[in-house]
Amino acid sequence: MKGPVSLVRCPTYEDDTVQAAVRRAVDLIGGIGRYVQPGQRVLLKPNLLLASAPEEAICTHPAVVKAVVRLVQEAGGQPVIGDSPGGPLRKPWLRAVYHRSGMTQVAEETGAELNWDCGETHLSHPAGHLIKAMDVGTYVARADVVISLPKLKTHGLMRFTGAIKNLFGVIPGTAKMGYHARFPQPERFGDMLLDILTLIRPALSLMDAVVGMDGQGPSAGDPFSIGALLASADGIALDVVAATLVGMDVSSIYPLRAAMARGLTTGRVADIEIVGDAFGDFHVSGFRVPDTQAPSDGMTAFLGRLVKRWMVAAPGSNERCIGCGVCVQNCPVNAITLVEKRARMDLDICIRCYCCHELCPERAIDLRKPWLGRLLS
Repeated sequence: MKGPVSLVRCPTYEDDTVQAAVRRAVDLIGGIGRYVQPGQRVLLKPNLLLASAPEEAICTHPAVVKAVVRLVQEAGGQPVIGDSPGGPLRKPWLRAVYHRSGMTQVAEETGAELNWDCGETHLSHPAGHLIKAMDVGTYVARADVVISLPKLKTHGLMRFTGAIKNLFGVIPGTAKMGYHARFPQPERFGDMLLDILTLIRPALSLMDAVVGMDGQGPSAGDPFSIGALLASADGIALDVVAATLVGMDVSSIYPLRAAMARGLTTGRVADIEIVGDAFGDFHVSGFRVPDTQAPSDGMTAFLGRLVKRWMVAAPGSNERCIGCGVCVQNCPVNAITLVEKRARMDLDICIRCYCCHELCPERAIDLRKPWLGRLLS
């Protein structure tokens, strides 16, 4: 454990409140000067999944990003806000995401740079367990320092999205589809995410948990008030603390399960130094986890197919579907077609990665658990 993890109360997104809480969270773990040196190009990597408004709790809130920009500037760093949202990495899509999520306003108010570089570069990762090399956005490779700014949310495939999962956004555009196709089992996908973490090695992770998302996250769940900010140089430890804070079973979260298997964490909050406000100061109850469960690596192919068909939540379009085709374009195994302007899923082909559910701009994809799964849950 690199630790410690700072845990700080932040009840609202009012600018002065957030600025004070972010400063305190970072000061508790050494101050911004420990992570940023004068003249360094600093990538601030928020969770910018979709072109969604801050109140929807899908993206990292702009007030948090703005507060971190100010700290980086005080340290003499050059802040760059960048991410590769779901879908193709193209300037018109980036423009829409930046505008809707509030990042454009942050850049205008602070002078921070927005990334428009849609190129990619190949990086070697000999220490990776599953991936020895990967393509990442050029803007990521050009940064001297990476600061990850995740949002606390549930996730249909990984169960939880935090500091580890946030770094999947460094994979450019639709290249993400290839990773879902290569690693359809959640255990392996979670292990792959650790390879991205150990390649990028963010200097600092600061989590927006003022208002998180529970239920069917990371985009179709509900805003959930938590009132906290968390920060650490150790993204794994941060995720353990954050997940425990909202009552989740750490061992059920696939990236953290993989980290435990690698010996990178015990998964116990008691083994992590927490500074700032006490756990007991936060009264979080009623946080709902996703009602999904994918077949595991240990199953035979035949048994895995049976479990997938009869027990695992399957995606299906609802009456809000407008036939926009976003799900068709982003399905890694081409399991979706448009029939009479409505998405239709071939559940024999579907690998239950839930990319369609995650990226649907209309919230028109439901995750429906088969009758046997409902009976046994």
